[in-house]
Amino acid sequence: MKRTPYRLLLLLCLGLALAACGSKGGRKAEGTAADTLALRYAKHIALVQHEDCMEAIIYNPWQAGSVLSRYEMRKPLTHAAIFIASIASLVEELGCMDAISGVCEPEYIANRHLLTAIDEGRIIDIGSAMTPSRERLIDLSPDAILLSPFQNVGSYGNIEQLGIPIIPCADYMESSALARAEWIRFYGRLFGCGERADSLFAAVEAEYLRIKSTSQRVNKSIGRKEGQPSVFFDGRSGSAWYMPGGRSTLGQMVADAGGHYVFAENEQSGSVPFSFEQVFDRCRNADIWLYRYNAKERMTLSLLRSEYELYSRFRAFKEGEVYGCNNAELIFFEEYPYHPDRLLQDFVNIFSGHADSLRYFHKIK
Repeated sequence: MKRTPYRLLLLLCLGLALAACGSKGGRKAEGTAADTLALRYAKHIALVQHEDCMEAIIYNPWQAGSVLSRYEMRKPLTHAAIFIASIASLVEELGCMDAISGVCEPEYIANRHLLTAIDEGRIIDIGSAMTPSRERLIDLSPDAILLSPFQNVGSYGNIEQLGIPIIPCADYMESSALARAEWIRFYGRLFGCGERADSLFAAVEAEYLRIKSTSQRVNKSIGRKEGQPSVFFDGRSGSAWYMPGGRSTLGQMVADAGGHYVFAENEQSGSVPFSFEQVFDRCRNADIWLYRYNAKERMTLSLLRSEYELYSRFRAFKEGEVYGCNNAELIFFEEYPYHPDRLLQDFVNIFSGHADSLRYFHKIK
């Protein structure tokens, strides 16, 4: 993905909100000390502490060895526009909600504190994340925009012309749950609560590793071959069936919970489109189907069959091993990226036959 025009513009705009503190291009400023903040899991970001600021280097997830963006932070963001619901929810959890001036697509936000602030006008609805309101952004004049970068997208449209620093948040392209969650430490520093963010990540990491360690015993006594249930996700969307890539955080979490992800050999980190025939060929005999959906009522096997008759041909459907996660009922997409331990526990419980105690999923009957 070609980013040269964007990086040049960003470097010109850094002084507006993320004040420059050292030399550009990642070189150490003359007369200052610089130390890399150790990150144990994250691969797409590096944090370098200088004497008077911290520099963040975001690596391009789609082009190994290249840099997507650089940031030099001296003072916390105080009125940011956040296009990603999960990050807005994290910032609220870190106690920095007052630093959020605007969000996109509040209809997909479930965090009640954020919704209250939106209803009261303390946080402004900027519109669609793909086509945000230029006029509202101008009125807000945020000190930064946090958004998701995408492969083969050469620019961010007319918002690049506003002179507002754009921070591409590539955490969703990390290949492990703890790597993505470790970005908590970056977001905490952006908003001036680094120590709080470090403590939160340390707690998440410890709990995730504790749960993972129990997965060695998962499914050893319930008769599934090799003790590892085979797992696949979701359903058709139009003509395609989007499945998490084999190197996605969800794919890795299945393995960490003691399961076998059917598409584990896939090399992608993001979602991958397949035809129904491709999915059926690979997943027809899979043990467990994890189905995420958004509906006013809970899914049943009868409703699932009515959505697409051929769903009933999967072994998991026939044996009643379909588990649903209704995003309309709970905070899922906002919560699990930075609390993967909670989702991992659901996976372990499902894979070990203890589906009576789940946070996100429910057995579809």
